[in-house]
Amino acid sequence: MIRNYQPGDAAALHSIWNSAGVRDGFAPLDREDFDRILLCHPDFSPDFTFVLESEGRILGFCNGCTGDHIPRGTERGYVSCVLLVESANTDENTAALLDALENAFRKAGRIHAAVTCFNPIRLPWVIPGTDGHQHNNAPGVAIDLPLYQRMLARGYREGSRERAMYLNLSDYETPGWIEEKAAKMAARGCTVARYDASLHTGLEEMVEALGNPMWSAEIPRAGRDGMDLLVALQGHVCAGFTGPVYPEKTGRGYFAGIGVAPQFEKRGFGTLLFYRLLDQEKETGAQYMSLFTGEHNHAGEIYLGAGFRVVRRFSVMLKEL
Repeated sequence: MIRNYQPGDAAALHSIWNSAGVRDGFAPLDREDFDRILLCHPDFSPDFTFVLESEGRILGFCNGCTGDHIPRGTERGYVSCVLLVESANTDENTAALLDALENAFRKAGRIHAAVTCFNPIRLPWVIPGTDGHQHNNAPGVAIDLPLYQRMLARGYREGSRERAMYLNLSDYETPGWIEEKAAKMAARGCTVARYDASLHTGLEEMVEALGNPMWSAEIPRAGRDGMDLLVALQGHVCAGFTGPVYPEKTGRGYFAGIGVAPQFEKRGFGTLLFYRLLDQEKETGAQYMSLFTGEHNHAGEIYLGAGFRVVRRFSVMLKEL
């Protein structure tokens, strides 16, 4: 039987997370963190959470979310996870759970189901080959899981592919050529510094030019709140950003991304921002960095050059409903 989630199912879902979820690479969570990250998330809804039950036992669940306040949420429902215990982890049971979720999205007036980074329910996973280091979300479906092939078989298409990359900061030292590059750029009035609202102008305009709604919500707020935000500067005008800089409780150096406004591209800002970010994250006590980049994004060469390695690949997926 497939039915909607009920509050009495919480313990069973937590148990499935720490068995089937951990099997699929998600980070083990205690009950408090599981509730905070999923069941008590503002965008969690029983309307978009379904369980597979057999003879009174819950064998799996799926979760999704949607909402007008979410990027593209007026047309998309976002799939967060589909988890089944080992004995029930079949194509048929996966299809049944996805059917229920997709029908709920249709009922809500959505025309696509998607697995992308715009899902506000962020589920942490363990970085392979590390001592439990975690990344705080995924931009799609890991291609090493059966779920990837099952979703393709159900009509989901792969929009793009993302590489998850990792660097242990204890192995990182700033290369000498970065300081040489910084000196040459400074001679042209191009610098990177901590954002200072009393000195620097154009932060909001720069972020808006990048066209990323998540950055538009986060980065100007970080600047207003006085967080440690690094900005690329042409004179005193903000040309790009990275940060805010701080270690998450897992030891990961937080990474919202790197952006350079179109009119300031090809001046070396992206590379300098990235290396300054690594310097600052290590200085604040972060143990490691992890990030995503597109399979064919040239920025991946910058990351590889700094010592990052590819640890997993994810597929951004979309289905017309």
